[in-house]
Amino acid sequence: MLKIAVEKVCDLIINSLALNASQDNEEDADGARFTELPEIDDDLEFRETEDRYKDLKRIISKLNEEEQINLVALAWVGRGTFSADEWDDAIEEARDLNPDHIADYLVNMSQLGDYLEEGLAELGYDSEEFETGIR
Repeated sequence: MLKIAVEKVCDLIINSLALNASQDNEEDADGARFTELPEIDDDLEFRETEDRYKDLKRIISKLNEEEQINLVALAWVGRGTFSADEWDDAIEEARDLNPDHIADYLVNMSQLGDYLEEGLAELGYDSEEFETGIR
């Protein structure tokens, strides 16, 4: 069913959760999240967030097209857009996405790590088996 190694998904979960944690620290006094990084080069936290974003996008971009499609479908199952029983439908819909934009689409999914972890669980995989450091 799943045509991407669970270990790869777990690596993406870890990277996504790290990115989310760094983004959670980027709130202004009113609690609003920044949508763009400021132009202050000496701000280490913002550079680290940008680096994490680029790393996650690079990891996803290096996956082959079938793995990327499976990753999108897995995130959709984890988000509740599709059920595990609708896996084939999720795959077909993911195939309609422009492959050149899948990495951007996934990296900008605010809870990607959580969705992937939930998607694995919905499909009967235990991410803890493969990576104990996810949470």
